[in-house]
Amino acid sequence: MNACVAAPDPHWSAWRRRLYWWRHDPAEAEELVSLDLETTSLDPHKADILSIGAVVIRRGKLILGERLELLVEPPPSLDGESIRIHKLRRADLEGQLPLVEALRRVQAFIGERPLLGYYLSFDVAVLRRHLHEQFGARLDNPRVEVSEIYHRKMSRRFPDLHLDLRFDTLARNLDIPIEGRHTAIGDARTAALMFLRLRKGSLPRDLS
Repeated sequence: MNACVAAPDPHWSAWRRRLYWWRHDPAEAEELVSLDLETTSLDPHKADILSIGAVVIRRGKLILGERLELLVEPPPSLDGESIRIHKLRRADLEGQLPLVEALRRVQAFIGERPLLGYYLSFDVAVLRRHLHEQFGARLDNPRVEVSEIYHRKMSRRFPDLHLDLRFDTLARNLDIPIEGRHTAIGDARTAALMFLRLRKGSLPRDLS
């Protein structure tokens, strides 16, 4: 395995950062942030944020002491289907962080570090939309998608097998315990552990 790549200085200009990550694999960075959002919808153009979870991976280790776990005050779009999945009722979210404050905190926590996740394109699209609406800010951090790494590695090992890329299936096949499913911090932690297993651990010999 290649040596870890140090993340670029946060004071670099945007084009220098893009050039850096074009030449370096973000999965090799010394630090990554595993990110997960729980939202009111699976439509990134409409979804409102209910909770944000993030944990840090540093030099190939999950650092549970450096995590972000935020609940957001309930949006008008919160409905029964969302409550059924995430178990977050309006009463649970009353008095929690205003969205603007939650966005400021997640911006500060992420910084310029690469983002990691499962179905990360959705989370980034939702977060990017809200950051733009609230602050006119961008979210251009390099991304590492766990399911893509899994698919690439497992396709080499099982070239004739149709791979099931569901979250729970990946965790089971990689022998990763699932704690706090459908909570932002729980799913962020599980995605981080799946990534570390794929990068450094033994891979399954049988998917039957």
